[in-house]
Parts: sequence; structure tokens; C-alpha cells
Amino acid sequence: MSSPHQVPPPVLAFMADHIRSLEELQLLVTLIQTPDRWWDARAVADELGLPTSVARRGLDSLASRNLLDIRITGDVRYQFRPGTDELRDAALAFEEAYRARPLAVVQVVTGTAKRGIRAFADAFRIRRDDDTR
Repeated sequence: MSSPHQVPPPVLAFMADHIRSLEELQLLVTLIQTPDRWWDARAVADELGLPTSVARRGLDSLASRNLLDIRITGDVRYQFRPGTDELRDAALAFEEAYRARPLAVVQVVTGTAKRGIRAFADAFRIRRDDDTR
């Protein structure tokens, strides 16, 4: 079973500061893996199966954290280009950790590692009215 302890501490720190959702994780990994490509929200949404509005919000959020460059053409386009070498190195370490241990990284982002699998499963348990008494 994967554990957040399998994620290196510097990567955990990067994630705490820069990744707010599973969608942002998907967006950043996609942009890191295509460093020469400029993406608009619709194209990356189609690539990842996300609503365009969710992709746009996530891209704007990542750009506001100095991880993406923005180019305005007929639409806003985004490219992986962190503002500092240190931030670039941290993002690349994050992407490497994701490739090596995707479940551990996803658990950190979603918080399931902290709550434990039982609490996660209990959230989906259907209860009868008399179960709560």
C-alpha cells in the first residue's frame, strides 16, 4: 500500500505550497511533460477530460503561483515555465515523484492518506435512519 512517507519531504513541501487539487496535479504534470507546448484551457481540458472552466481555474491558479508562463493570443495560453530555477527544480522533482509513486502523491493531495482508508470508505457508506441513533 502506498504511503505519503514514500514522498520525499521537499516534494511534500512543494505540494503543500503549490498543489490545491487533483485537477491542479493533473494540469501541472501534463504541462511539465510537454514543456515546449502552449496550452489553452479548452485543449488541456479535452486532453484530461475536465470541464473547460475547471481547467481554466486550475491553470490560472498555477500561473498565479509562478509555475506557468502566460501568452495572450486569441485565447490565453499557458506553458510550464516557473519563475525561478529553484521552483522549476521543485516542480520537476514533484513530477518525478508522481511518476514513481502516483498513488502516494494522489493520497497526499486528496488527504486520504491522513484520514486512512477506513474513514474514506465510511464516507460512502449508506446508512439507514436508525443507524445514527
